[in-house]
Amino acid sequence: MPTYKTPGVYIEEIPKFPPSVAQVETAIPAFVGYTQKADKISPGDLLNIPFRIGSMLDFETYYGYGPSPVVTEVILDDNNNFLSSRVASNFYMYDSMRMYFANGGGDCYVVAIASYDTAAKTKAEFSTGIKALEKSDEPTILLFPDAVLLNTGNDLYDVQKDALAQCNDLQDRVGLFDLKEDDPKGVTFRNNVGINHLKYGMAYTPWLKVTLPKNIRFADVKDKIKKGSTSTTLSALTTDAAILAVISNLSNATTDVATVKTHTAGLATPSTSLRDRFNALDTTYLNAKTVTNFGNIFGFLMNIARKLDEYVGAGANQLLFTDLENDVKSTISSDFKPVYNTLVTYEREAKAKLLDPGDGVTELYNPKFDDPTVPTAAEWGTIFSAPAAASAIMSGANNEERMDSMIDNIRLEFDKINKAYLGAVVNAASKYASELDTSLQFSFPVYKTILTGVNNTMTAMPPSGAVAGIFAMVDRTRGVWKAPANVSLNYVIEPATVFTKSELDALNVDVVSGKSINAIRTFFGKGTLIYGARTLAGNDNEWRYVSVRRFFNMVEESVKKATEQFVFEPNDANTWVKVQAMIENFLLVLWRQGALQGAKPEHAFYVAVGLGKTMTALDILEGRMNIEIGMAVVRPAEFIILKFSHKMAES
Repeated sequence: MPTYKTPGVYIEEIPKFPPSVAQVETAIPAFVGYTQKADKISPGDLLNIPFRIGSMLDFETYYGYGPSPVVTEVILDDNNNFLSSRVASNFYMYDSMRMYFANGGGDCYVVAIASYDTAAKTKAEFSTGIKALEKSDEPTILLFPDAVLLNTGNDLYDVQKDALAQCNDLQDRVGLFDLKEDDPKGVTFRNNVGINHLKYGMAYTPWLKVTLPKNIRFADVKDKIKKGSTSTTLSALTTDAAILAVISNLSNATTDVATVKTHTAGLATPSTSLRDRFNALDTTYLNAKTVTNFGNIFGFLMNIARKLDEYVGAGANQLLFTDLENDVKSTISSDFKPVYNTLVTYEREAKAKLLDPGDGVTELYNPKFDDPTVPTAAEWGTIFSAPAAASAIMSGANNEERMDSMIDNIRLEFDKINKAYLGAVVNAASKYASELDTSLQFSFPVYKTILTGVNNTMTAMPPSGAVAGIFAMVDRTRGVWKAPANVSLNYVIEPATVFTKSELDALNVDVVSGKSINAIRTFFGKGTLIYGARTLAGNDNEWRYVSVRRFFNMVEESVKKATEQFVFEPNDANTWVKVQAMIENFLLVLWRQGALQGAKPEHAFYVAVGLGKTMTALDILEGRMNIEIGMAVVRPAEFIILKFSHKMAES
């Protein structure tokens, strides 16, 4: 109570209502897997960082697009009509995200563990990504579609056990698991996933056949075409000279794209881009301003010049598409040549001024423009063979000051090199390949038919992404207490495996260890439905059902957060009444919504707290407030039995 000393009128607001419990989100999945990139501000800054997104557009902005499909064969008939193709994928994260949003998913978290190019496909990558989620409070579902790519020993199942352990530790999330494509009945899965914390896990089978749009290009199909069992080429399917010329140019341009990509990555190694590599060398120099580290920056820049020389030379790395090669030659003359002429003069000055401080005579810097070779393309002119005089920009009393006086100029020159290289080499190569691909589609109907056929070919993928979307949709429209089953899947043609009745029995009820696996089935006139609602603790009457497990997670987390405000409050009847009323009001609302079973609230739940009820005097002395909450959660009608019998006629 305040102390009143000055005469006047004072106002006191007296709280009468108990605090309330805010219901936490129930369907915030966290996807762990491989992405094209992981860039928010700088390249790679989202690797192994949980990041929340709200749409497929967000995913593509920060994490890029899907990998190129793996086309193993394209079958044509004798009239060059498309018959069939076989298409697979090296990664499933992107398509799983598409299936998640297509099936009703909303906000989610993404943890990119590596890019497509750097993915090692190891257990350690997934374990690191899952561990990164420990510090994130919002995710409620863990899934990792790309983990099915783990082929070493029990790596997949070790990752799933890591997820179950985290769910048990945090008690606010569940694990949504895929089975291997060749294990649709779950035999290997059940033998290896263990027996710990199964009430937090749920598995779905089989894989799904889908027809998601694919980005099919010439490079994906050019060597995969067959007539019957005989391999053929696009060129063999036409005699039109103009079309043959486009095919030849497109083949060369496609090869050039691969060449440029490979050698650009080689220049950037161990970084992922030329910019990152330069920044890394620059940082190394700033941390240790030695002549060697200074020279390494020049060495990197001169290696780019030598690579340009290879692109327009006559060696193995020469660009094959003439237009692209001519563009690079032109850019060497107009953009690269002036920059490298400047860099050569910088090197000559560094050679003359970076001397041994002991004798002031011995040169410490060895120029890189001719080490190991001098670029010889005619477009360079004589800037390397007869270099210009040394520049005059170095100043300072010692080598460190002299190098520092030049480093800003080197950074400016790199900016010019990087811009020209990306524009005239990397982007130009992709642009030519794309334009020629489009041209061939318009001029050669057979090629367009092949692309359309391959794009419409069904591919198989793990179901977890689509199931997570169903979780989110059911939670939003019905409530987390409604079992996410007997719901149809969008974008699914059919399950990859059809089960017999006895196989379905064995999936749903595992009499040995209770590891129920939820089946995805096709029903005539209904489509493809999720037709199982059990956790991996399928023989546990408490935690058998997915909806019960997830409802308890929601209530536990909601009440936990709401009760935190009472920590260090007086542990007496006044506080107990507030806490009990707060929780009872929350559960009463859930009962009215249909989440709890009972004709009256006291039949549906109870909340007990107080001395002599849930606490002893010793509990109070030791600072404990014990609150007991019991709930009769609604459970799904998994088996509906209709009983018929004969009745004697009575009239």
